[in-house]
Amino acid sequence: MGMTRQERALRKSVIILAGFVLLLSALLIWEWRKGKGTEGNDEDGKIIAKVAGQSISLRQWRDELQKRHGDEVLLAMLNRIALEKEAKKLGISVSEQEIDRELQAAASGYGSEELYYSQMETELGLSKEEVREETGYRLLLQAVATTGIVIGDKEIDEYLQQDPDLLRPVKEIELSIIKVNSEREAERVLDRLEDGEDFTDLAEELSIDEDSRLRGGRIGTVEEDNPFWPQELLKTAAELDPGAVAGPFLVEGGYAVIRTDKVNVPKMPSEREIREQVRMELALEQAPPLQKVENDLRAKYGAAIDIDKGLQD
Repeated sequence: MGMTRQERALRKSVIILAGFVLLLSALLIWEWRKGKGTEGNDEDGKIIAKVAGQSISLRQWRDELQKRHGDEVLLAMLNRIALEKEAKKLGISVSEQEIDRELQAAASGYGSEELYYSQMETELGLSKEEVREETGYRLLLQAVATTGIVIGDKEIDEYLQQDPDLLRPVKEIELSIIKVNSEREAERVLDRLEDGEDFTDLAEELSIDEDSRLRGGRIGTVEEDNPFWPQELLKTAAELDPGAVAGPFLVEGGYAVIRTDKVNVPKMPSEREIREQVRMELALEQAPPLQKVENDLRAKYGAAIDIDKGLQD
């Protein structure tokens, strides 16, 4: 049985996130190595932080980064060189369009690509260009790892029969809620809305969902098949006209009255693109683990590490 849409998006997000952490470390260590090449660099003694009367120098910070992440970053740099060499030999490349599609899938759980990139910038300090770089590397690695693995149309057909939602666009609902403790309270909210009171004002006054209450009840964008929301609530919300309200719905910790602010139906990939995605997913199930592929490529192209003992410690 294939993975669900949510599981697939979650797996991609986790894999990409792990790559981002390594890339961030690589950037820091690269700066450290550039500084290391200059003997007696006056900048090394520069104080960059203080706490409780003690100072931390630029050299101390760089040394700690190298000690904690140096081995991983060095391997990552070797991996990239070896992978690019192998991909060129095999005539394999990754297009900008393929990277775009992969990032769109990764961003699906964030509501929008803009929010996704904002989160990457806030949490990891990575620019959009750096996010694209890591995504392109992972796609190229997958392509090399699956070279020679043949997936027939029959296998793809069987996969799609098991997971037909892949061929159906999932509506994205811009949702607002007012959450209260009891069904009776929710009915009173509906009565007050029917009498003309403002949804935002009532959310700020009554909702026990602290995060959305501070935004006038706005939750943000939720996909109609999100497994963490009651399916009846999402099904109803997806069919409401913008501005319409409904409820009460039993939710975790209480009852909710909802308002649909907007429903977006995202553009679906073509059937050919979907079949190629499935082909890759099935091929990866047969391929060696990607870390082993990286190890094998380093060995194939004679990777060697020759650094002074201070770097090895």
